[in-house]
This record gives sequence, C-alpha cells and structure tokens, in this order.
Amino acid sequence: MKTRAEIDAELQRLEQRLPRLVDECEPDEVLEAFAGEAECLVEQAPVEYVEHIHATISCMLSSAGLIPGDNDGESCA
Repeated sequence: MKTRAEIDAELQRLEQRLPRLVDECEPDEVLEAFAGEAECLVEQAPVEYVEHIHATISCMLSSAGLIPGDNDGESCA
C-alpha cells in the first residue's frame, strides 16, 4: 500500500517524465505511453487516493496540451 507522500512523489516523477515522452514518442502514441507508466500507480493506490491521482494526471495532460482543459501551463503536483 502506498502513502500519500509516495503517491505524490510518483506523480511528480510522471510530470517530469511527460516532456520526454512527448519528445520520444510519435504524437499519437504519447497518451498511450503515459497511461502505461501511470497504470501501475493507479493500480497500487489505496482507494481514497485514486480520485486525487486521476485529477492530477488530468491536470498534467491538460497543462501539456495533450487533452482539453483549463490547466494550460500550470503545475499540477
């Protein structure tokens, strides 16, 4: 079971990894690659943190311009 601090550290790692995925992957493969890296975190998280994880990931993807949203350029962690 992961603690909130461990989850937030992993979310921060994912946020830092996102620009590299954009550079390394074809545009239509970025979301799939990111989802693959985030999947383990979601699966191992206690139920009470899953909503926080999904909201943070949505913020990251929106800030990166990969999905629509209101978080353009904001930090999400």
